[in-house]
Amino acid sequence: MHALETPRLRLRPFATRDAGAHAQLYADPEVLRWLGAGLEGPDTPAERSRRSLMAFLEHWEERGWGVWAVLDRASGEFLGQCGIRYWAEIGEVEILYALARRVWGRGLATESAAAALADGFARVGLARVVAVTRPANLGSRAVMTKIGLRFERDLELLGAPAVLYACSRAEHAAVLARPAGP
Repeated sequence: MHALETPRLRLRPFATRDAGAHAQLYADPEVLRWLGAGLEGPDTPAERSRRSLMAFLEHWEERGWGVWAVLDRASGEFLGQCGIRYWAEIGEVEILYALARRVWGRGLATESAAAALADGFARVGLARVVAVTRPANLGSRAVMTKIGLRFERDLELLGAPAVLYACSRAEHAAVLARPAGP
């Protein structure tokens, strides 16, 4: 399975050894409130984590691409998740990311998401990628904009209001071709 490296991060497919660290990520209520239905529903964070990891592994098996474990490149410390997945409920390929609160504000979500998006267009050959979040998640919306996605529409998803951002392969290529600012 394919892995990616950025200046500060290593993105690799999840393995069973990541279960404990991933469960800790989902145990943080501030992280969990932005993931899908958040704290609602019958699942405990550990059950939701287990179900997510199983889905990530199955997705890799079926498609050869998916959601990675995000690790600090220097230390190997588990920081979160980032990648792309086909989301049948909306019929789109979604880029998603969730990092441990202790690393928020350092640009790591943008760094990992930019790498995942580029891989989705270049290696996987996707024509379009979307990202979905709650309207109030301004940090996630900023990441979406920074990696070249644009607001497309409001929607209701999983029983909650959401916003959908999108980017085509051609739009992504145009963003990459722009000269860097001063």
